[in-house]
Amino acid sequence: MPAAAYTPSLPGLSTPDEVDTVINWGLGADSTAYLARILTDPPAHGIDLERTAVLYMATGSEWPETRMLVEKFMLPLLREHGVRFVQLSRSGQPKAAGITVLDDSRRPQRLFARGPWTLWDELESVGTVPQQAGTRKCSLRAKGEVGDRWLVQEMGGRPFRQIMGFNADEPGRRCGDTAASRIPGRTGVYPLIDWGWHRRQCEDYLLERFGVHWPKGP
Repeated sequence: MPAAAYTPSLPGLSTPDEVDTVINWGLGADSTAYLARILTDPPAHGIDLERTAVLYMATGSEWPETRMLVEKFMLPLLREHGVRFVQLSRSGQPKAAGITVLDDSRRPQRLFARGPWTLWDELESVGTVPQQAGTRKCSLRAKGEVGDRWLVQEMGGRPFRQIMGFNADEPGRRCGDTAASRIPGRTGVYPLIDWGWHRRQCEDYLLERFGVHWPKGP
């Protein structure tokens, strides 16, 4: 797939200065449980969908089962509620290659599981064995850096909140995210931790809601 230039949005979407909430969605059980729950009543959870974008960074390493579940259960929900869903990936190995907007739509029809440059491309390019530690470090480039570049360009320094799907088993990630944040205007929000939802509660919620066991993220 050829690299594409960054575009803030596609025709018919909210203008960039209307977005003040960004929901990070990693497709795993934690962030999916949060997203599915708030869509039952967005205003009750302080969410204005007209001013919200859901952000997903494609690494090429998502489980086939997860992709199937997302397209069967979650994309219909996003379409039903007209949620802006932005799918991103890296455009190439060097940072200068930038990012690719794979899709930016309020009626997403498919999940783009990979873009021009995947996590496996990265591992192979540096000769890294895909162990947990190495994969975690590389995934920061495939996810965190990609999302941050989009946010800097999209938000332009305006105040916004970024909702992260860390569960209550991961309080340390909240502290780490707050300390590492360097995006102007950003405030991190961690609802699953505030709700006291551990991984088990997230999995149980999705099982009750959809009747399936949702896998954790890769």
